[in-house]
Amino acid sequence: IPTENEPGIETWEDPKGAQKIGGANNWSGMTLDEKRGILFAPTGSSSFDFYGGKRKGSNLYANSLLALDVNTGKLKWYFQSVHHDMWDRDFPAPPALVTVTREGKQVDAVAQTSKTGFIWVFDRETGRSLFPIEEKPVPTDTKLAGEKPWPTQPIPTKPAPLVRQAFPESELNDIVPDSSYQKIKKTWSGLRKDHMYAPPSKEGTLILPGYDGGAEWGGPAYDPETNLFYVNTSEMAWILKMVDRPLTPKKENYLQAGERLYGDHCMGCHGVEQKGGGNYPSLVNVTKKYDEPGIMALLNSGRRMMPSFRQIKAEEKTAIVQFLQSKDGTKFEDIATFPPQPIDTFRALPYGMTGYIKFLTPEGYPAIRPPWGNLTAVDLNTGDVVWKTVLGDYPALAAKGIHSGTENYGGPVVTAGGLVFIAATRDAKIRAFNKRTGKELWSHDLPAPGFATPAVYSVHGRQFLVIACGGGKLGTKSSDRYIAFALPEKSKP
Repeated sequence: IPTENEPGIETWEDPKGAQKIGGANNWSGMTLDEKRGILFAPTGSSSFDFYGGKRKGSNLYANSLLALDVNTGKLKWYFQSVHHDMWDRDFPAPPALVTVTREGKQVDAVAQTSKTGFIWVFDRETGRSLFPIEEKPVPTDTKLAGEKPWPTQPIPTKPAPLVRQAFPESELNDIVPDSSYQKIKKTWSGLRKDHMYAPPSKEGTLILPGYDGGAEWGGPAYDPETNLFYVNTSEMAWILKMVDRPLTPKKENYLQAGERLYGDHCMGCHGVEQKGGGNYPSLVNVTKKYDEPGIMALLNSGRRMMPSFRQIKAEEKTAIVQFLQSKDGTKFEDIATFPPQPIDTFRALPYGMTGYIKFLTPEGYPAIRPPWGNLTAVDLNTGDVVWKTVLGDYPALAAKGIHSGTENYGGPVVTAGGLVFIAATRDAKIRAFNKRTGKELWSHDLPAPGFATPAVYSVHGRQFLVIACGGGKLGTKSSDRYIAFALPEKSKP
């Protein structure tokens, strides 16, 4: 985020306020062109994720691919893929270094995947897009006070998006019983769904592609022999619902303060009713699992996806714990007055999101029709899709002859021998595909889902494939095993 005197600050309506904004970090990793000395760094969205009223403007250099001179740190060029992001649609993975053919000449390029399902391809030196990009109007009407959506978003003419970006009624999941179909149809009918870039709303905005993509953080694979670019994608819709956030009252007790502070710090992940959602756990009955010192320790240190909340005061943590205890059935006869706190008016947002809510059927399947996961090969010379295959299965659906695909986390690898290997799916398998045709050639069961990118390496001329089988996401079995594969050793003469 630029300082008040740096280029890019003109994209923030409040230059002083911009200095209080966080995010725009390189959480997804970087890619280095050693020969040219260029570092390609994709950046995340700026805070606050879903309400942008405190950061009006297009918000450089959030949601941007930056090309940096590694010797000086100087910015050579940049591209912003989402202006004034209100949907957490930042770049999810490092870009790939590729070489494409243009008018009979070889052009060294950098290809960036995205949660929206777009692939962006640029000349490494100049940042010139190798396919035309159009700035297209998007909805700007919002009932959230203070919000100011950006009026256009960049759309590449090629390659075509790898995932669905709209959710009409015809895309509702119709492989479930009619009673389930009617429930998801009723939910769908009440949501805002007029555009992929429809602003967040109180009634709920349908988010497709979802928060995890589209393409996700496993990243793509690139084959220099064929110029094919391999990307695995998920198709899961989410619901983004905003609620009013109360201002800090002059006087409140610990339970009242705890409810307010839970909304400020915890609700976005664990939900209004503490039930969690997506990859975030439920906090229902959490105070029966952990005592107060245990919860305090979690708030101070964080765990896994949960960050540390060491920055908030001890009495604020106590108030949150007492609020959680009250939700779990603990009765408080005498609640002390919560000490008055100085109000940070900048961070006192008028709205908060109610949690990461997947749009699911009562059976737990995505509410959108399958396929829910794909592996796609794109010719980067032309921008055309060469093949696309469904990736993964739900065993119960596969038994009925439905090849559904699943959400997938972890990227592919491609070999000179003609194979694309990928795990990533929730059905705990690793698969090999013909890199030219997309035909599945082999699969193997894993002890838990391999939500990671395989590694390929060689020892004494023998090639190995290894996958980390961590599982755990999507409610699947967890594991700490690495599984390695290799062809049989050549028999000695």
